[in-house]
Amino acid sequence: MSITDSATKLGDFLTGARYDHSGLVSAIHEYLDGVKREYGLNGFAERAAAAGYDDIVARWKADDTAGPMTEEMLRALVAQPDLDRFAEQTGLSESAVVTILARQLPIVIYKRAHAVEPH
Repeated sequence: MSITDSATKLGDFLTGARYDHSGLVSAIHEYLDGVKREYGLNGFAERAAAAGYDDIVARWKADDTAGPMTEEMLRALVAQPDLDRFAEQTGLSESAVVTILARQLPIVIYKRAHAVEPH
């Protein structure tokens, strides 16, 4: 681990970044909107199906307590360049982004599925 990585992890710990959703939930909504625009209404669900996680994503849509997801699942559903972009946008380390997204993405999927105003 480099000094930069160590400093970032220390900063995440000291600031509570792993529990701070500052901007990350907004960024994931923007990301999902982009997936929807590029791949259609079911773009994210189709990506999940291709990765073998369609049943899990269907549970997230139906039940807001069905998460969280594993890091492996997250990395199968969200490409590394996107994770890097989330880290850059929010100022969080990639590790913090992965931890927060693993908890928040299922909730976001549920809320989007049940939103009165469509995303």
